Amino acid sequence: MLEERIRQRIEHLRLNLLEKSRAIMPSGSHLRPIALAEIVNLRETSGKGGKCVVIEREVDEFLNAESLRTAACTLLGGGQTAPPFVFLDLETTGFSSTPLFLAGTIFECRGSVRSLQFLARDYSEERALIGLLDELMGGFGVCVTFNGKSFDIPYLRERAKYHRVDLLASPLHFDLLHVARRRWKNSLPNCRLITLEWHVLGRRRVGDVPGWEVPCIYHEFVHTKDARKIRNVLRHNLIDVVSMGELFISLAEAAKC
Repeated sequence: MLEERIRQRIEHLRLNLLEKSRAIMPSGSHLRPIALAEIVNLRETSGKGGKCVVIEREVDEFLNAESLRTAACTLLGGGQTAPPFVFLDLETTGFSSTPLFLAGTIFECRGSVRSLQFLARDYSEERALIGLLDELMGGFGVCVTFNGKSFDIPYLRERAKYHRVDLLASPLHFDLLHVARRRWKNSLPNCRLITLEWHVLGRRRVGDVPGWEVPCIYHEFVHTKDARKIRNVLRHNLIDVVSMGELFISLAEAAKC
C-alpha cells in the first residue's frame, strides 16, 4: 500500500539521519537528552484520539492587538468590527501524504495577542493535534495563512481524512500570499515570506532553521526525545506566524494609500 511505503520511507530517512548524527558525534560523547519540558513551558492536552502538547505564549512585544484589529477591519471587512480571526502555519514532514507535527497560531484575546503551538511528540499524536486545532479554529470566523490555499488547508484536510477526523470548523480563508502578490509583485524579486520580511518589514532572520531541515529534525526528535534542535523548529514556526501578523498590518496600511 502507498501509506505503508511512505511509512517505510520515513523510517529509512530517520535511520539514515541517526547514523549520520552518530558518525559526527565525538567518540565517548554521551550527551544527556534534553526533555521538551526543560526548554519550553508546555501543557499536555487531550483531544480527539489522544494527547499532544500545547505551547502558549503572549506575543504582545511583537504584535499590537489594536493594530491587528484595525487591519482586520480594512482587509476582512465588517466595518468597525471585524470577524474574529486566527493566523495559522503548519510544519510537516513532507509536501503531501506524510505527517504534520506542528501547528502554530496567533490570535487576539482580550486585548493581548496570544500564540498557541500544537506539537505532536511522535507520529501517534498527529490525530490529537488535528482535533485540537479544529476545536480552536471553530472559535474564529476567518483563518489567515500564507500560501495556505495551496498548502496548509489542503494538507490539513488530507491528514484529517487519513485519521478519519471530521473537521467541523469552517472559517473563511484569507491567503496573505495572493494579496501580497497583487501589491508587490512588480516591485520585489519574489513574494516569499522571507523576502517580504526583508523588503517590507525591514528585517532579516538570524540563526533560523532552513525549511528543508525541519522534517529531519523532527524525525530525529521522535527517535531520541532530545529537544535541543526541535526548539529551533518551534522558534521558526513562531517567527512565521508573527511575520504573517506584521505583514497583515502592512498590507492594511498599504491598502489605505
